[in-house]
Amino acid sequence: MRAFSWILVGVLSGLAGCSSCSSTSGTGAAKEDLQLVPKETDVVFMANVTRMRDTALWRRVLDLRDSQPSVKKDYDEFVTKCALDPLKQIDSVFLAFPESVGQSKEFAAILRGTFNEAKLVECATEQAKKDNQELAVSEYGGHKLYTSTKQGQAFASFLDGKTVVLGGKEWIKKTIDLAAGKKEAGPSAKENETLMALIKRAKISAGLWGVGVVPQSARDQLKNDPNFASAASMKDVFGNIDLASGFLADLNVDLGSPADAVELSKKIGDQIAEARKNPQFMMAGLNSFLESVKVEAVQSTFHVNVTFNQQQVDDLINRVQGLLSSFRGALGGSMGGAPPSMPPQGMPAPEPTPAPTTPTPAPAPKPAPAH
Repeated sequence: MRAFSWILVGVLSGLAGCSSCSSTSGTGAAKEDLQLVPKETDVVFMANVTRMRDTALWRRVLDLRDSQPSVKKDYDEFVTKCALDPLKQIDSVFLAFPESVGQSKEFAAILRGTFNEAKLVECATEQAKKDNQELAVSEYGGHKLYTSTKQGQAFASFLDGKTVVLGGKEWIKKTIDLAAGKKEAGPSAKENETLMALIKRAKISAGLWGVGVVPQSARDQLKNDPNFASAASMKDVFGNIDLASGFLADLNVDLGSPADAVELSKKIGDQIAEARKNPQFMMAGLNSFLESVKVEAVQSTFHVNVTFNQQQVDDLINRVQGLLSSFRGALGGSMGGAPPSMPPQGMPAPEPTPAPTTPTPAPAPKPAPAH
């Protein structure tokens, strides 16, 4: 319940107009979202929830939620109380960060879907009181801004009934100004040529995608790691994950030279080969999944591809669930709780522990013969 409540503390605002907020998911929403964040953006991520919602993996997530009565109860209470079902009503989530996010605390998040402002305000206000906080309300450009009185680093506002924005102290204002088309807002991320060049190489129609320029601080850290010195020349990263027919992940890292790409590919490939021989992986039946992980060097780009069909995804979920259930069962068993669950599909069942037997008494000695 707490995780959903924290979403509420951010998903708040007064209702206002936004002429550029017609789409709520897909590539159309991605292009509009880029227009709402500052040019200083160096990293973006997007979850196209609408595309993922109709997949088999999404349904498994719902089944997992519903299989735990306490989790389902908390979720249903949240939906009723706050008039927001995140898994049904949020269509996309877009995140943008500058390179200096660690120091500046600036960011922007754009949520598109269907929101009941009055209910969310009421729900978040109540939750804030439970956490010994208050929701501070201010205004900017005709919009209400909400934040926590305890932190005051993240603000939220509605652009319209289908668009909620969250951001740092300065970026929330820039987002509102960009949505209103104000010149003083400055250029948007669409004017960032380096970022837009990366986005053109990413598959933004996928369920999840992201791109980012690697900061110098990250390269400096990698220089001190002898195992990944070749990665110290990385310039940027882009990739995507899609769940339409199983699990497909595609990751690309641009490096300083083809030699660096080849070296990094070899090191990662060697590590994967070693992992496949790991006894724990083999016992859990997970080593076979590593066969679907392919790495290669394409000129100066290090490329990783992971492809699982739906049967493999289901098998992997069953195995992981089985391992977690066995682990929880072992802990419960040691404290008098429920016995361990059955192992995942494909794993041999453990040998049953023999029942304790009562020792057979030794026969009494025969009396000695009389003399």
